Amino acid sequence: MRHLLVGLPCMALAQPASLPETSFPPRTFSKPVPFQPGEKLVFRVHYGWLTAGEASFEVYPKIYTVQGLPAYVFRGSGKTASTFEWFYKVRDYMDAYVDTAQMRSLLYYRWVNEGDYHFTDTVGFDYLRREIRGRKGTFPMETWVMDMLGAFYYARRLDVRNMPDGTVVEIPVFLDDKIYNLGMKILGREVLRTDLGTFRCIKITPLVVAERVFRGREEMIMWVTDDENLIPLKITSPVIVGSVSATLKSYEGLKYPLTSRIR
Repeated sequence: MRHLLVGLPCMALAQPASLPETSFPPRTFSKPVPFQPGEKLVFRVHYGWLTAGEASFEVYPKIYTVQGLPAYVFRGSGKTASTFEWFYKVRDYMDAYVDTAQMRSLLYYRWVNEGDYHFTDTVGFDYLRREIRGRKGTFPMETWVMDMLGAFYYARRLDVRNMPDGTVVEIPVFLDDKIYNLGMKILGREVLRTDLGTFRCIKITPLVVAERVFRGREEMIMWVTDDENLIPLKITSPVIVGSVSATLKSYEGLKYPLTSRIR
């Protein structure tokens, strides 16, 4: 589950009503926001052929104010199926507060409960001081950095449909008190058959960037709808033994029709 969900807010959102200032170039987007408050995606998680649990991603129906900015609140959650809980129980949550205009991470909260492993993580992004405050201290922010969940929605804001095959987009991500340079690579276009229908899809894989060189074996694969929503239909990832996958089980509150559906 941790591979597919990388919180419950425990700190007040009231902040001084002043806009975060930074010397970073402003972010601009060439297409409208592909999601809206109230969107919810529910995935069935499989370990091999077994149904291991369920994961969901949703956009809170309310716009919050964080650091004086209107912000989306994204929620990711994961839980094991009842048949798995007798030997390994998972209850994971994460919340990301991201400003609506430039998709900047503002606040991130993660609550992990996996077997005997438990921890909470609160991360604040301070654009005035250009620093990130995490569990293990304060880290310099030298460029735009996203939290893991916010990065997923930020990627949906990009003009992915007009990117040619082979395109790689770099997205720096702060996770577990480290900044990782992640890359999103467009592998191609495919038709994918699912329980919800048959769809035209864009096939994407994440890569790790080391010393400005993209490295990776394209092991985690994601198929997203080739329409204005850009929602994932299927995700696969290898683990030490076997593989984990997630398939879209249900959806609600989509902003646009699923025009990628063939039948």
